[in-house]
Amino acid sequence: MNKDFAYYLSKYLKDYLVLERNMSSNTIRSYKKTFELLIDYLINKKNFKINYINFETVTRDIIIEFLNYLEEEKKNTIRTRNQRLACIKSFYQYCLIEEIENIKNIKEILAIKSKKHPKKVIDYLTEEELKTILESIDTTTKIGRRDLVILSLLYDTAARASEIINLKIEDIRLEEKYVILYGKGSKQRVVPLMENTVNLLKQYLKGKNLKVYLFENKNNQKMNNFFIKDVLLKYNKKISKKITPHTFRHTRAIHLLKSGVPLIMIRDLLGHESVVTTEIYAKVLEKDKFKAIEEASFQDINNKLDDWNDDKELLSQLLNL
Repeated sequence: MNKDFAYYLSKYLKDYLVLERNMSSNTIRSYKKTFELLIDYLINKKNFKINYINFETVTRDIIIEFLNYLEEEKKNTIRTRNQRLACIKSFYQYCLIEEIENIKNIKEILAIKSKKHPKKVIDYLTEEELKTILESIDTTTKIGRRDLVILSLLYDTAARASEIINLKIEDIRLEEKYVILYGKGSKQRVVPLMENTVNLLKQYLKGKNLKVYLFENKNNQKMNNFFIKDVLLKYNKKISKKITPHTFRHTRAIHLLKSGVPLIMIRDLLGHESVVTTEIYAKVLEKDKFKAIEEASFQDINNKLDDWNDDKELLSQLLNL
């Protein structure tokens, strides 16, 4: 690989993404994978010599051919193809800032457009479906009580699965009724808890010998990334829809929007950088405008969730935080 190209790529991955952008390890791993695929393609498919890879030889047409290769031969989805392109463009944008040579070629690569793809349907649970799932949990067992806490947190905080897995005991403030979550790029946000969730957490924590994380295995280690998905699989058969951790996130956002909570507050709850991202939920409601608009609350889930959707309280807490 050309010395300059290798130098800037290494500097971009090791310094820029880590120190300046403060990206998560998973995101950085995805960026590295993109360039591993690109370099492998250049060497094994385009017969580039390693020293021939530089800012002049890697042209716009080469990048487009690589993207087509990912989609057609590697069978990547259009979404994955676009993610790979975004990684490449981010690197070249960084190089543009560094004012290296071959600016024209870099600008041509930055002008490559993402490929259009069908928009993913945002699926969420109705109040009745959510009630059905929660009522199906056997809370006479330790595992059942743990599962109720997990699903409670997923819904109440609208957290990502990774945020729940990484939730530390020290970041749970039961007296103040909030938790501190760390989202993408380790960005911190404070999320209020409803009274019932606080009570469930207090009961769950009694007698527990947890070292660091809220959910730990027998060796007091953090649960793996499949833990919450495995939990949800047990209860998915109770309704016809497929449920994922993000289903609860979408559900909370939709329920809050239905109950009149402003988009900007939902944005902060979800940890979105821009309210534009959050607006997708408003569009979902627009499509559902002929359905009956119900309040974002569900009542008397075997007395487990009496006041979760006291949205006036949530609104007040959001404003105070």
